[in-house]
Formats: sequence, structure tokens, C-alpha cells
Amino acid sequence: MKVVHILGRGIEGCGVTRFTLELKDWALKQGWDYTVYAPSDKKWTRAASHYLDENIKQWKWGNKPARGDTICGTELIVEDCNNADVVLIGSLPSKGHPDDCIENFGKLINGITTKKVMIQHDHKMMSIKRNALLDDVIKSANVILSYSTKSPFMDYCRNLGAKASSYSFCNGVNVESIRKQYWKPIEDQDPNHLKWIGRSAYWKGFDVMFDLQKSLPDPLYTLEGMEKSIQFVDIREKFEFHEMAEDFDVQTSPGGKAYVFGAFKHAEMLERMSRCGFGFQLTTLQPEYIQNFIEFTHLEIAAVGVVPIFRKAFGDHCTHLQTGNRLTADKNTGTIWAGEVGSDWTETIEIINKLRKDNVMRDEWREMAYEYYASHNGPDVSFPDIFNKIDKTPDNQSQGLEEFFV
Repeated sequence: MKVVHILGRGIEGCGVTRFTLELKDWALKQGWDYTVYAPSDKKWTRAASHYLDENIKQWKWGNKPARGDTICGTELIVEDCNNADVVLIGSLPSKGHPDDCIENFGKLINGITTKKVMIQHDHKMMSIKRNALLDDVIKSANVILSYSTKSPFMDYCRNLGAKASSYSFCNGVNVESIRKQYWKPIEDQDPNHLKWIGRSAYWKGFDVMFDLQKSLPDPLYTLEGMEKSIQFVDIREKFEFHEMAEDFDVQTSPGGKAYVFGAFKHAEMLERMSRCGFGFQLTTLQPEYIQNFIEFTHLEIAAVGVVPIFRKAFGDHCTHLQTGNRLTADKNTGTIWAGEVGSDWTETIEIINKLRKDNVMRDEWREMAYEYYASHNGPDVSFPDIFNKIDKTPDNQSQGLEEFFV
């Protein structure tokens, strides 16, 4: 099985990159030939967040090579795509990419004769419409995948007259591998340390954490992944926290202001998270965006062995792939469900305080959380599902894909 994965936006270092690397690692374990192509024409702040191996090919897609490179453009990529069984298009260049990069991306898309699968990771149309050649890619795709078939993006595709077969998909994370590397004995964790990970975007839910902190001020609160963006100026005015640290080697103490840190190396963040007692993932999305979708950070918090504190409004609308229930309706999930800003935090604080004082109980909760979320989005669940859906859409190039699964 030969797969080519196109990241037209480049290596951003966020969720799209993470999905691509997880899928690549899983495919290589199946014995597949898997290559990822990404332009280097535009640089991204978090590009160095992940380790990139020899299966990731980066060069300028514009008409002039970078200094020291002998390759540019997309002609070689077209040739490789047309020797593949399937081509995945994981992202498109932004409208802010250089014109020649965008033009050559268009030539790449038009030159591919193999089955094309568009994977849409963004949720909101405002963000999606910032991509160049969006309509061209939608119209040329044989299959379109989105986190929800009820999303505004899928409505946009239908209104555009897209002929592609459309399906939902889920992220896959090798939680077993993360557990083996990062899971700590319960005695080695700090039960008084609560860590949030995300970005400087309100839909990531840091405001909920700050609201809880007002009612439960005595633990240590840390936030990782905040960027000094335009929005950060507003965040700085609305919430109390220490000045953003330049690195992570900062002396911290509980019971005062939260500590805020910027972009992180992914592996180093997981190590720091694994030594905490609790991990926040407080993303909020409109119900039509969710379906079965959960973020990578939902899974990582459970995988490193801390008790998850997730947003109830999200769990109320997310359906577990195995139980068929909304996450908040299932029992024994090992999850603390957080309310909204202005909530009565009494019940939440009672649970947190019980777990802070009782290592045995906290150990039971984190084991439940691991089993529950691993069964929802493990790679051997999510990725075969994606390729089985791709295989449902016939084309003149590809043979059936079932024979390639180990």
C-alpha cells in the first residue's frame, strides 16, 4: 500500500501535524509506503514541536529553491502521487502563502490522477475560507472527511455541488505508546498541581479554569501553549497570572497566581503533564462540530496518567464510538466534568479535593479514564475506519484496500 499525504499549508506543529504523524506511524507499522510532502515557503511558530523523520519531505513549492536546496516546485510530487494507491490532502496553502507556491499547489492538485481524499481538520468556516483554492480541492476530491458530517463545512461542500463521498472521521492516538513512556507511579505525581494545555484562543477554555481557580485557589495552576498574540493582550487584562515565562525552568508554588508558559516541545509537555495530578482540556465547540470528535489533548491527558478535567458542555454532545452514549452519560469514565464560567463549582471542588487526598482513589480514576478514552480513539480503531471509508468510493485507479491491513 502506497500513500502520499499532502500538507499544503506546511508543517504548522499543531493538530494537523499531530494527526499526520500519528497516521504515518500507524501506516508504517502496517508495512505501508507512506510519504508526507509539505512546503517550506511559509514558516510557522510551532513547526519544531514534533520530531520529523525521513518520511517527511519539505522544500519550497515556489519557483525558486531555498539556499542549499536543489529541488523546488511540485512536479516530483505529482509523479509520486500518481504512483500511489491513494493521496490524502490534509491541508491547503493559506491565502497568505507566496503566489507561486499557491499556483504550483494548484498544478499539483490538477495533475493527480489517483484517488484524492480531502481531510478537513478545521471546524469553522471563517478559518476554512482563509485557505487558497478551497473550492478547487473540494470539487476535485473523490472523498471528503470532516470531524462531523453535520458541520457547516459539509453544508458548504454540498451547496458547492461536490461529487465526493463524505464521511466523518476521528483522530487516532497511540495511547499505549504514550502510557509506556510517560505514565508515572501515583506517588511520583503532585496531586496539588492542575495543568491546562491549549492555545491563546477562548474556545480552548482557559477562562473556565480561571473561574474554577477563584473558588479553589490553593492548588498550583499552570497553563502551557499560550502565545503572545493580539488576543493575549485581552487575556492579560482580564485574568490574573504571573508574567509569561521565557522557559519552563521556573520555580513555582501553589496558592497564588497561575503560571503561564508559551509554545512547548510536545514530548517535553507530556513529561511535565505526567507529573501532575489533574489535566484540563476545556475546548468548547458548537454541537454540530462535534459528533464523535475529541481533541488530541483529551486523549493525551488520559494517556499520561492524570485525572482529566473536561468540559461538560463538550461531553454532552460527543458520542463514544464503542458505547454509543454521550460521554457525560457513561459511567466509570474517570472524568471530572467542568461547568461554564459562573458555575457553582461546589461539586467539582469536592471531587477534586477527595482525589487530591486519596492516591488510591485517584489511581482508580486515572485507570478508568485511560481505558475509556483508549477504546474511543485508539489508532487501531480510528485509522482502519478512515481507510475502510475511503475504500467505499470506487475509482479507476485503486484496488481494494482491505488486503493491506495487518
